[in-house]
Amino acid sequence: MSSSDSEDGSPSNKFSLQFHDTTTEEAISKGEKEGKRDGKPPMDSAMQKESGKIPPSIGINFDFLGQAQGNGGKAPDIDPKDVYTRDRIFAAVANEDTEDLAGLERYLQRTLKKLTNDEFIDPDTGKTCLLKAMWNLRNRKNDTIPILLKAAENTDNLEKLVNAPYTDDYYRGQTALHIAIEKRNLDLVKLLMENKARVHVTADGLFFQQKKKGVSFYFGELPLSLAACTNQPEMVEYLLNNSYHRADLSAKDTQGNTVLHALVLVADDTEENTEIITNMYDDILKKSIKIDPQMKLEERDNVEGLTPLKLAAKLGKLELLKHIIRREIEEPEYRHLSRKFTEWTYGPVHTSLYDISSVDTYEPDSVLETIVFRSRADNRHKMIVLEPLNHLLQEKWDSFAGKIFYLKFFLYILYMSIFTATAYHRPLEGQPPFPLKGTAKDNIRVVGEVIIMFGAIYIFICQIIYFWKRRPSLQILMMDGYFEVLFFLQASLLLCSGIVYLAGNEVYVALMVFALVIGWVNMLYYTRGFQQTGIYSVMIQKTILRDMLRFLLVYIVFLFGFAAALVTLIGEAPQEAANGTESGEKEEANSYSSLYISCLELFKFTIGMGDLQFNENLKFKHFFMFLLILYVVLTYVLLLNMLIALMSETVNRVSSESKSIWKLQRAATILDIERFLPRFVRKKLRCGLLLPVGKTRDGKTDERWCFRVEEMQWGSFGKDQVSINEEPGDKVKANLKLYKQPKGWSHWVSRVQERAREEEQVPLNSVSTSPSDGEKV
Repeated sequence: MSSSDSEDGSPSNKFSLQFHDTTTEEAISKGEKEGKRDGKPPMDSAMQKESGKIPPSIGINFDFLGQAQGNGGKAPDIDPKDVYTRDRIFAAVANEDTEDLAGLERYLQRTLKKLTNDEFIDPDTGKTCLLKAMWNLRNRKNDTIPILLKAAENTDNLEKLVNAPYTDDYYRGQTALHIAIEKRNLDLVKLLMENKARVHVTADGLFFQQKKKGVSFYFGELPLSLAACTNQPEMVEYLLNNSYHRADLSAKDTQGNTVLHALVLVADDTEENTEIITNMYDDILKKSIKIDPQMKLEERDNVEGLTPLKLAAKLGKLELLKHIIRREIEEPEYRHLSRKFTEWTYGPVHTSLYDISSVDTYEPDSVLETIVFRSRADNRHKMIVLEPLNHLLQEKWDSFAGKIFYLKFFLYILYMSIFTATAYHRPLEGQPPFPLKGTAKDNIRVVGEVIIMFGAIYIFICQIIYFWKRRPSLQILMMDGYFEVLFFLQASLLLCSGIVYLAGNEVYVALMVFALVIGWVNMLYYTRGFQQTGIYSVMIQKTILRDMLRFLLVYIVFLFGFAAALVTLIGEAPQEAANGTESGEKEEANSYSSLYISCLELFKFTIGMGDLQFNENLKFKHFFMFLLILYVVLTYVLLLNMLIALMSETVNRVSSESKSIWKLQRAATILDIERFLPRFVRKKLRCGLLLPVGKTRDGKTDERWCFRVEEMQWGSFGKDQVSINEEPGDKVKANLKLYKQPKGWSHWVSRVQERAREEEQVPLNSVSTSPSDGEKV
């Protein structure tokens, strides 16, 4: 039994019989003596031959066939020099020896064999003679290929040979068509297509899968995706429009990825790669419209539910993401494919309308949510400042998120003030839980305790919801979830303190005080509402996580090692009580008598408060002095100065990107606030407007939910801009109501937001992909 593929490329099992003769039996017998090759076999190599092992298979013996035909029970009489084995065929195609293959077709016909029989295939890889020939081209051709195709056609084996894939786990699924495309050989592709090659076979072996380590190349598994990812426009055009079997643009691989997903996956943000990928991406989109105007290829998602746009956002493909969300096509027949439309221009001032479908959080699993919550890319902070994301988030902040944030800030200050006052006036006499005395002071304290415990429960529940919904990785926690961990720790300690208090243990004081310290540290979370303090907080966070933790790890090793050495060095046997003078000397000598005390004494040396005086009666006083001096040199002189140098370097390094990181942290805050709003409120606060931006391909009005951004583009002079409006309209007048002076609490909030907008005038120099933050919607 053998397996062959159906017309659409899916495997279908069919029964087939192979004819065996003496040559076949000898090959099988010889192959049984050879073991299977170790490691990953190459696709093809002149240094390493194919496996000699041939698996025994069920077939018809020629002796039996001869008896049935009445020829005396003999197999066809064939001269040994006319016998074709796998080694002979493979050697001939590798050397392009057409003369040696002259008798191949006659041999196959006489022996009723086929080129896809087990004896002609490498059992380790599934490599056939055609695959072998495809790897051995000279001057972009191999004259043995037509011979093999003709022999297969005349033995009724053409389609199976042409589409025979590699079968090993490493290169599984690769066919001759894949190889021809990889070789960038259009003539061979045409030859294979003429001979029933299928265009929807998937190469899904380990080599063609995405890996973090090792050599691999994921291209979308399909031949069309391979042609697109290797920048072969002519090849793509032929596969889509040939007269034999046209490729389907919407076809998906085993991971549900279309050709557009594949292009996203091979993007790497380098200048050369970006130009190739973006040009091919746009070209594929235009071809999809020609083939089927209703296809909407860019809206197809993969098994993760990600469209190409969302996939680019999740993987951090910055340049490709920028291209997609800012794509502006001027050709009339393809203009509806644009996601950016120039509304009007006046000198360098451009008012652009950005299509925010799939971008805004009004839709589930939006690009914004993908970047902030689902992406693990290192450059998330650079993606969040791309337009229109940057101004879209600022609009959300100005319209509702900022007001809610400042209200939460005020409530948290009030909560921490109550927490501090309650902790400060705790009862100092008696054992917990303390009875109620009925006095006004005692009643106020109890009310304060109830408030702080309910606040702890609220914070605890909010953080549990945060971790359950976002399931952040360690990298995300270090980038913008730093305070979420501290809030969770604060609430947990405070709840544990309440439980210990009710149990009557005074340890509740230590837990409560620790929660109080963390609570005031968490006040830094609200620096996100202001740019200057937010950036400063980011620098503190990065310095602690990058430098302080590494310093502490090394320092603890030194501290514990030297403390253990000193305790061991001055260890003495217990002695009887002596007079006062001797007792003082012993007390001085025993300053390093325990590991805990030794660590404290050595820590004093680290901060410059240690004392080198010690008892002269020590047995190893000189070595003791040597260890202390060595410790001082390694910690106070070396480690501390290295820490200062590293902290300075970290501040200089992150200062250029700290503003972007602050924007990312504030974006997470904005989206968290928005998530807790009811659906009808979110609908009312939705950013952007539904505007007509042109005509669709079928002549209907093209309406998009757009977000308007005013930009300064000094490089646009002298270029013809296709604008929706000929001159600046009255759109700005509609926004004059935003500048009406509010009163009361709203007036204070407005003043704070105005201050934040003034801080936004500082240009974002670290990311060249975004206009200045001083530009307003």
